[in-house]
Amino acid sequence: MNKNILLLQVGSQLRKRRERLRLTLADVSRRSGVTVAQLSRIENGLVDPRLSTLVRVLDALGARLEDIAVVSPRTVAIDEVLVRREQGRRRIERAGLGPSDVAARLDHKDRRGIRTASERRMLGTHE
Repeated sequence: MNKNILLLQVGSQLRKRRERLRLTLADVSRRSGVTVAQLSRIENGLVDPRLSTLVRVLDALGARLEDIAVVSPRTVAIDEVLVRREQGRRRIERAGLGPSDVAARLDHKDRRGIRTASERRMLGTHE
């Protein structure tokens, strides 16, 4: 996992926990001995805190390392994405929803009194 993404996710977890506890950065700073500026940088994923710093912040929040564990997202092959997309399209068609019908959408706009002449010209459809 990309280190920057990991830092952002950990920082976000810490912020959420702090906000759930209705604590300010100053409150956590007093409890942990970590400066407000450093806490802010940690929450915003701007620094890679030492383990000892992170443990002090977690203690101040009544949390453990496993409470902020970040799960690496599963990698999906492009072939699988394409297969799933095609399966989704087939399901939509079987449900009778079919592909988007531009002419029907423009006709619906016309019935509602919305001018569609310029859109029809851009799409090459007749009025």
